[in-house]
Amino acid sequence: MKKKHSYFFIFLIWIQLMPLFIIAQLDPPNLVNEFTSNACSPYLSFVGVEEAVKYEIQVSLDNSFITDVFIDYTESTTYYLPLLEFDKEYFLRARAINDTDTSIWSDTISRVTISRGVVDVEINQDGNLIATEDRLYCSIERWWEVDTIGSFNSPILFRDTTFDENYILVHEPFYFCSDYYFRVKCISLIDTTPAWSQHLFNSISIPCSPTLVSPNNFNFTNSITNLKLERYDHPLRYVFELDTTIDFTNPREFEIADTDDSDLVSVGDLYFEKQHYWRARAINPIDTSQWSDIFTFSMCGVHQTLPLDEEINISTNPSLSVVTIGNIIGYHFELDTVPDFSSEMFMQYDSPNSAINLENLLFGTTYYWRVRVYHSLDTSSYTSVRSFTTVLAPALISPPDLSVNQNLKLNLRAGFLSGVTKYQYQLSQSLNFLPQQTTLLEHNNFANMVQTDLLHFGIEYYWRARYINENDTSAWSTAFSFVTIAKPQLIEPTDQATQMPINNCMLYWQNIQYVDSYTLWISTTPDFTEYEEYLQPFYGNIIYLSELLPSTTYYWKVKAITSSGESNWSETWSFTTQNTSKSDLLDQDYNFQIFPNPSSNDFTVKVTLPNYNNAEIKIAGLNGHLKDIISVTSETTVIPTKGWKPGVYVCNLFIDGKLVKTEKLVYE
Repeated sequence: MKKKHSYFFIFLIWIQLMPLFIIAQLDPPNLVNEFTSNACSPYLSFVGVEEAVKYEIQVSLDNSFITDVFIDYTESTTYYLPLLEFDKEYFLRARAINDTDTSIWSDTISRVTISRGVVDVEINQDGNLIATEDRLYCSIERWWEVDTIGSFNSPILFRDTTFDENYILVHEPFYFCSDYYFRVKCISLIDTTPAWSQHLFNSISIPCSPTLVSPNNFNFTNSITNLKLERYDHPLRYVFELDTTIDFTNPREFEIADTDDSDLVSVGDLYFEKQHYWRARAINPIDTSQWSDIFTFSMCGVHQTLPLDEEINISTNPSLSVVTIGNIIGYHFELDTVPDFSSEMFMQYDSPNSAINLENLLFGTTYYWRVRVYHSLDTSSYTSVRSFTTVLAPALISPPDLSVNQNLKLNLRAGFLSGVTKYQYQLSQSLNFLPQQTTLLEHNNFANMVQTDLLHFGIEYYWRARYINENDTSAWSTAFSFVTIAKPQLIEPTDQATQMPINNCMLYWQNIQYVDSYTLWISTTPDFTEYEEYLQPFYGNIIYLSELLPSTTYYWKVKAITSSGESNWSETWSFTTQNTSKSDLLDQDYNFQIFPNPSSNDFTVKVTLPNYNNAEIKIAGLNGHLKDIISVTSETTVIPTKGWKPGVYVCNLFIDGKLVKTEKLVYE
């Protein structure tokens, strides 16, 4: 009997433990997140349970889940709750289910749903106020209140109800310097929000006055400017006031109509040299804004530019100019020879331009000038008095003072001066310009110099100039002096040269312009007790001597001759001939011919040489300027004349660098 009782006890224990060995129970879901508080779109996300097929969800206003329990099932770990009531605490739990088991319930989580909507307010592109409620999208009806005070009990309180729309539109006009507050209550299919939206953060302010943009702290050189402001977002009428006093005792008014979308007005005829003040305000059918801040700018007076004050040596045809001022009627210039503008020389000019050109003022005179500017509303004060002094006498340019070795004809030139109609010059051998020793020369304003008559050799001359315009003649300038060339300068052979050839020995001296001829003396004694005389034409400043004595020293000198006289003799130079045998004294004939001569086309040179190595022809003008070099390679050589000017030229034949023949070419 005792053994049977033991087996029965073991069987009872096995019966109680058997479920633990047969099926493991499901874990409950882990609700790690609270569900959302928005009554329109509550949802819950949780961690799924392995081997669970679905989940049972319980939602209740009772944390014991005895009353008001909503039960639903889901296979997803994200569960969207049904529409909830506003401002209520809801409790939620879940458990996992599969085909063979159901877990215990999860921990309970809770959430209080929101009690109000949220409103966003802005001004739309038409300038109207728009308030939007996007939070409670399940609302089927919204009650709106709009007021300018947060207590929503002012006389302008506005109420409205919307159904399908989640916004309310409040059309302008609005009261300036006011805050517009908006609040809303939302009604869903099951409930109404117990509280209004939070209006203190859902308002918009209408500024008290317009905001000015420009100009401010600016100095104008134009009597028209634009007064610019920042527009409100909705159409308004704007009134501007402009005055020269900060309290606007006598303002000028300008306006932008409420049908105009401009942000500026143009004002003209500003007062010269005065500070201007301006402001603006906005007006709509129900209210007028406060005046804006005050901006300021000034209108400048007239300022002189040229001539500089106390400037000297001014032309008698000067320009007077001032800084240009825009949009005025004109400038009034005054000019006189006394600073109080009271003399008989007083002149005045009215001009629409900021510069005037004067003509034929007196030479060497100080003038005073001033200017004022005017338009239809105002005239500026005069500028300060400036002065300038016209040129007293010309400045001489060429020939320079104290210059020497000047040509026998010279170009006299004084400095150019605008407005001068005639330039007069006096040329004299007397520093006092005695009439009997003085020549008067002149040119008009279309030339820049005058040429003298033929002068004498080696004479010191004095010259001066003066200006003449239609009203006056200047003083004579300070006199300059120059000395004409006194004698020719010898060039080749150099003084005391040796080994000179006894035939074709070239003597070469300075060519002087405007001479008629040269006289050359050759002698074997330095005192020229005996000499040979050679007369050369004006272009003949080169001569070739032949049949000279060997090993002999020769002395030579030259003077120039013009219709007005003769120059001094040049310095005396010497040269010594070669020591050569009698057979070398024979003059070699090169048979040098040029044809046709004169010619109006090319020239042909014919020359007979033992050989044609190192032979060349050099063409020069009468002034010694080298024009062309042509190699001689045969008996005939062509000299091309393309581009030549008609005149006399010199043709020189050189052999081995020595000049052996010279002929004159006449090109017609």
